Amino acid sequence: MPEIVFENVTVAYGSEVVLSNLSFTLEREDFLVVMGPNGTGKSTFAKTILGVLKPIKGLSYVLGCPVQKVCPHRKMIGYVPQFYNLDPDFPATLYDVVLTGSYSMLKPYEKVHSSFKAQAEENLRLVELWEYRDKLFGQLSGGQQKRALLARALMGPPRILLLDEPTSGVDLKSEIQVNEAIIRAYRTHRIPVILITHDINPYLEIATKVIVMGYGTHVVGSPEEVLKEDILETIYDIKIDILQKEGRKIINVRDTHHGRSP
Repeated sequence: MPEIVFENVTVAYGSEVVLSNLSFTLEREDFLVVMGPNGTGKSTFAKTILGVLKPIKGLSYVLGCPVQKVCPHRKMIGYVPQFYNLDPDFPATLYDVVLTGSYSMLKPYEKVHSSFKAQAEENLRLVELWEYRDKLFGQLSGGQQKRALLARALMGPPRILLLDEPTSGVDLKSEIQVNEAIIRAYRTHRIPVILITHDINPYLEIATKVIVMGYGTHVVGSPEEVLKEDILETIYDIKIDILQKEGRKIINVRDTHHGRSP
């Protein structure tokens, strides 16, 4: 069975339908990119996978468990949220924060054992932050914090990695570093990844599936099937340029995610 199965899933906030009749599967080693304008249900999609929101229609299974039920699948999903709150004066080091990713796997009052400590080091080296391990988390740059949260999400390691706009709010250099860390994590652990993003370009070579969400619509398929000018222009409601540069495709939609044009 695939790691995730959605069959005609509909999700609503009260009487407002946000996702309608969404069907897709996530197989082992898939790299799924979810993109589209703001307000089209991408974060709702993430919350549904995490079991925070329950579908009002359709079949949905995550790691074999219906999301309508209380299942242990949440502990098997490494999650990096779009927004996070941490007191900048809280005296937790980078290493401490990454290690908290193991807490859900411990029994009550059980101490963190050496295997998790070794894994925290491995993950910090993977995201190229090991040298900052003793620095307070609140003193790190925004991009470093994002990479630290990725290292934390990889504790376990998880069965699925879910990333909700992990480069939001960081500068261009940090964005590149976060993207590179995500690609290294995928290639190292070979676990399925769901990435919600406004810029698919860094992932065109590794993406296996794409969901483009629009206002009341969506398109699901392989990058070759979905990433076409006519499809993207219909959903984004603007002119989309798909260019070829040095043999690589570039899709110019990254600055068009502020909502429907008037």
